[in-house]
Amino acid sequence: MKTLLNLVLILTLVVLSGCFGQGGDETAADSTANVNAEKTDGQGQKEKPKKPKKEKAIKVNVGTVSKGDLVLPVFADGAIRTPKSLLIKTKIGGELLSVLVRDGDHVRKGQVLARIDPREYEIAMEESRYRHLQALSQMAAEADTFSINYAAMEEFTSGRDKLESLYKRGGLTREEYQSRLLELEMDSLNKGAFREAVFQQRTGLAEARMAEERARLNLEYTDIRAPFSGIIQGLTMVAGEIVSTGTSVCTIFNNDKLEAVINVLEADLGNLSQGRPVLLSVPATGKTLEAKIDVISPTLDVATRTCEVIVRFDNPDGKYRPGMFVRSRIAGWVYPDKLMVPKAALLTRDNRTLVFKKDGDRAKWLYVDTGLQNDDWVEIIAVHSGGSLAAGDEVIVSDHLTLAHEAKIKVRKRIPAVSRWDFADLATGDSGEGAAQ
Repeated sequence: MKTLLNLVLILTLVVLSGCFGQGGDETAADSTANVNAEKTDGQGQKEKPKKPKKEKAIKVNVGTVSKGDLVLPVFADGAIRTPKSLLIKTKIGGELLSVLVRDGDHVRKGQVLARIDPREYEIAMEESRYRHLQALSQMAAEADTFSINYAAMEEFTSGRDKLESLYKRGGLTREEYQSRLLELEMDSLNKGAFREAVFQQRTGLAEARMAEERARLNLEYTDIRAPFSGIIQGLTMVAGEIVSTGTSVCTIFNNDKLEAVINVLEADLGNLSQGRPVLLSVPATGKTLEAKIDVISPTLDVATRTCEVIVRFDNPDGKYRPGMFVRSRIAGWVYPDKLMVPKAALLTRDNRTLVFKKDGDRAKWLYVDTGLQNDDWVEIIAVHSGGSLAAGDEVIVSDHLTLAHEAKIKVRKRIPAVSRWDFADLATGDSGEGAAQ
């Protein structure tokens, strides 16, 4: 019985092992088929193969490499003033009849500002006129008592001119000139050269004429007039006031043409010259003026060690006023024929200076040596690696702090290559070559 049971168990094991062997082959075949089959999603749809990821371009601004004058400026502060201002004073005394202007009024040249009572001066004018007529009457009555020697007068004029020429050349001392002139005058008088003048003096005509002219001037001075066009300020007089000669009336300013007085340090004077271009920044207006040096003072302020430099400019709109503060940037040194890149293009990595040059749609770094620089431009002395730089090439000036070599780029904006000194002819100034840096 036991032998029968053992036989049944052995047969059972053999059958089971055969079944499991066939199942394993089918599983392997299915696995191989699955590897070779296309992948499907959960709903039995075929999945498309994935495309390579597209490189993203970095947007940047670019500037242009330039070759030309590199200007090192001199900075100095100052203030605006008007060269045309005047304190107006009375030339005669009297009662002030009327004041015709107020502070802030714009007046034209010759306009009446105030009037002094003219009656007393009108009387003086009439008196001098009568004395003049009286002298003329006496001269007419005695006209036949003398004759004029015109030849003697011409001789005197010729001799006087020769003496003056000799004196100016140093041939005569002042005492010798005066002595010989007196001799010539006496000789000419005896010959009848000055008979008419002497006659006018004897009859009182000469004195009467001078008195009449003086009275006419005083009468004109009763009208206080503007000596030039401008703006009235500091008017202190009122009608009815008694004024004397030399009393202050007001101040008149003309701001059509102004000048900036800039205090330049002694150390910055060495290369400055008249005509150098200047940029004047006026903070009160937010404007910058383009001008040039008109005057460099021949003296130096010992206390501040500064020199006054005067820059004149027009003020047609009246925006600028005397007393306004100015900051100036003067073209101190001019270095011609320099290869330059915009200052914003420079980067420092691992203590080395580089710029990114635009090469097609790629950014390529160039390690460079730099030289002179100002607020806008940096001189490129040499390019060590990565290529070359020439005028007209484009370099990246923004978004390049983390930019990599050969990175793909897209130009957002091209920054124009504009110099602050384009308005001036720098060639007329002294070259900066060899100057202290």
